[in-house]
Amino acid sequence: METANGINETAMESPPSAQDAGAARLAALATGLGFGDRGGVCTDAFRDMTRSWGAATATELAESDVSSDGSPLEFAVGFDDDLALQFAVEALSPGDRPVDRTVSARATMDRLVRRHEADERRWAQVADLYLPEKPATEHVAMFGAEVRQHGDPQFKVWFYPAVGGPDRAAELCEQGLAAVGLGAAWTAVADHMPRGERLDRPVMFSLDLSAAPEARVKLYFRHYATDADRLAELMAPYPGFEASWVREFCRVMVPEAATDLSPQPPVTCLSFTGTRPTAVGATVYLPMWTYAPDDEVVRRRMNDALAACGRPSAPYERALRAVANRPLDAARGIHNYVAWRPGPGRPRLKAYFSPELRHADPMARYGLDAQE
Repeated sequence: METANGINETAMESPPSAQDAGAARLAALATGLGFGDRGGVCTDAFRDMTRSWGAATATELAESDVSSDGSPLEFAVGFDDDLALQFAVEALSPGDRPVDRTVSARATMDRLVRRHEADERRWAQVADLYLPEKPATEHVAMFGAEVRQHGDPQFKVWFYPAVGGPDRAAELCEQGLAAVGLGAAWTAVADHMPRGERLDRPVMFSLDLSAAPEARVKLYFRHYATDADRLAELMAPYPGFEASWVREFCRVMVPEAATDLSPQPPVTCLSFTGTRPTAVGATVYLPMWTYAPDDEVVRRRMNDALAACGRPSAPYERALRAVANRPLDAARGIHNYVAWRPGPGRPRLKAYFSPELRHADPMARYGLDAQE
């Protein structure tokens, strides 16, 4: 039935597909950040990366690992001297199973190579390792793209090393490093798990899909039964990570959890380039959706963190307006993580946003008992 202005009421009541909803929000983000015609570059890449979704809504797809509410999409904005817009997606299809997701992941990678000239050499070295015929995890891979004011999109993939079983995650990380010529880096990785892989758990293995010399291999870790002091001690060996600064960052962003980060564990990342056996970068990621009463509180904390880093708040505020589709003080869940990386000059901050395609107020994820 059509209304007087010619709009179909049935269409008005139908939720948009996850792909359409994501593309619209991505275009708004690009506009809000002043990227101009780069919005088209973003949405073209996004639609190629989400071809497996078809016309399904987010609730017609399996619950994803990408965003805290199970949305198969996450946005991120890096606030450094050159603004970066990133999005991450999971290659899902309606009614699929983990074994089907390995097929979707390979098809997504094939499109990135054919249509966007992503480099597949490192992918080829580890794909069989991380995309087995019988995955032991619900999720097998996520893909990301990063766009800046100039240049082509840069693509990346995240694999799940627990895909061979939770007791083999560290083993598969070591094998993955060896496969890409970074076997000697395992010593640095092992040092980053001082309490063993049960409490300092490797959870993601990531590749930049680029042939550039600065292309990174990254390992992500989830740290259980920890607090700000333990996190500061863990990060102390890495350049710029003064213990007092780590504790202060935790105090500003998660004051409720500065002495106990157990409910939702923080994440850290080590990055390697070329064949260098030592980490060339380290990052701390604090989860936000369980440590604040609502997103308005997170917004105020984020502004305080940006000011402490000497970064303007305007780009963050514009990005948040483009992502949010409800009042910030009505719930929590728009902010997924906030990443912090000190370095030469001003520290870098990156905010990760959920589009909330499924729901607001997500529960804590990745509890220690649930991972056993």
